[in-house]
This record gives sequence, structure tokens and C-alpha cells, in this order.
Amino acid sequence: MAIADSYDGFLVDLDGVVWLGHEPIDGAAEALTALAEAGKPTVFVTNSPRIAPAEQARTLRDQGIDADPDRVVTAGITLLDLARREIGDGGKVYAIGTHGFLKQVNEAGFERLPADRWQEAEAVLVTGHPHFNYDELKAASMAARAGSFLATVGKDPTMPMPDGPWPGTGAIVAAVETASGRQAVVAGKPERPIFELGIKRLGLPEGSRVAMVGDRLDTDVGGARNAGLDGILVAGNDAHDPGTKITPDHEIAGLIDLIE
Repeated sequence: MAIADSYDGFLVDLDGVVWLGHEPIDGAAEALTALAEAGKPTVFVTNSPRIAPAEQARTLRDQGIDADPDRVVTAGITLLDLARREIGDGGKVYAIGTHGFLKQVNEAGFERLPADRWQEAEAVLVTGHPHFNYDELKAASMAARAGSFLATVGKDPTMPMPDGPWPGTGAIVAAVETASGRQAVVAGKPERPIFELGIKRLGLPEGSRVAMVGDRLDTDVGGARNAGLDGILVAGNDAHDPGTKITPDHEIAGLIDLIE
């Protein structure tokens, strides 16, 4: 019996599971198509906030994977919802991230502040991007130390890329936390909100059997456990980490192993 036969639907990570740096992983499209044909819906759940759900869905379709924006849940969405609950609509925000994430902040109706106005920030939102610099670190840490709400999409120390792991959002968050003496609230995996939104988007009846498929023990498998789901690990750097007590319900080499 294939692993997929034990579940009614799946939450699926993107980086390291469906693609590496947006380069498709062999067998992923085939597996996801087979799951859809078997009536087992999937929702993509990612801690990466750099690209809006509509663009993520477009990339998936370009790779032969049927997806629409409602089937993509990013930690950026949950981070912005969290900020809205904390400081209200139109609040003043100092945000760190890619142009794509900063555009999402603007579109969410927040007033996005430049670094030299950090004193006005009601919230500091931290995500990863390749041009993080000292001025951003200074503004974010000083605003947080002054009492601004500090939140991030996640604390993954690395992100999988074709040439090996790159520093992830967690590395940047660690710098802000060290400089400010504050701990950031996490909006993405392994916390429950992003899983709960993903489950809602699946549209399955209550009591359905759902599993999270990801390449990290801490955020994907551990987060699934926190949300009451099974965790399926796509074997990688975390697969046999002797420093963790988290064990997956299943371990696979790739998505294709769900259906074979």
C-alpha cells in the first residue's frame, strides 16, 4: 500500500520538496498530479514570504503542477495577519525583506517606514533577503528594544538551494534578537496558525486524515505534530540529526515515494 493511501489530503512544503531555488525536483509534478487524480487535495505551505501566493502558484503551473493562489499559504500571509491583530489596520511598520514581501506589506495597508524613522514603528516584521545590511539590523533592533512588536515568518537557519544550504530568515532574526535583547514571535512553521490556515484551505471534512510533507524535522515535522498532524520527512540534511528527538511518521526520498 502506498503512503498516500493512508491520508485524505496533504500540506506540502515548497523549498526542498517541490523545488530547489525554483528549479523543479524530479518526480514532484508527477506525484502531485497523481494525488490530485486520486482525489487527495494538496495545499502548499511555505515559510518563504518573498513571493506572493499568486506568483508562487504561477511558478507551480509553469512546472506542470495544477495550483491556484488559494492553494498556496505563505508565512508572509500569517505574519501580516498577526501584525494586523497586534497594531490594527494602517499601523506603522518597519519591515525587512525582499521587494516582493515589502510590496505585500504595502498592499496590506500598513504604513511602511524607512530605517531613519524606526522610532515611529509599532511593529518590526523580519523576513530574509539577500541584501540584509547593518542599517536594517540597527533600525529593527532599536525599534524592538524600544518596545515595538517584533515578529518573523520563521526561524529556519538555512534554506535549501541547488548549490547547498544558504542562510535563512532565522540567521537574520538571530541577529535582530541578539542586538535588541528581544525574542521574535513566529508566524510561520512550526507554529499552529500557518498549519490551521493550510488545513482550512484543503476544504476537507472534520476528522479527515492530513499529513504535512517537508524537508525539515524542526519546522515541518515538529510543526505538524504541534498541529495534530502526521509529519512526513523528505530526507535531507535533517533526516538523521542526532540532536533532535523529533521522528517523522514516514521518511521518503521525494514526493514520488508517496504514490509508489
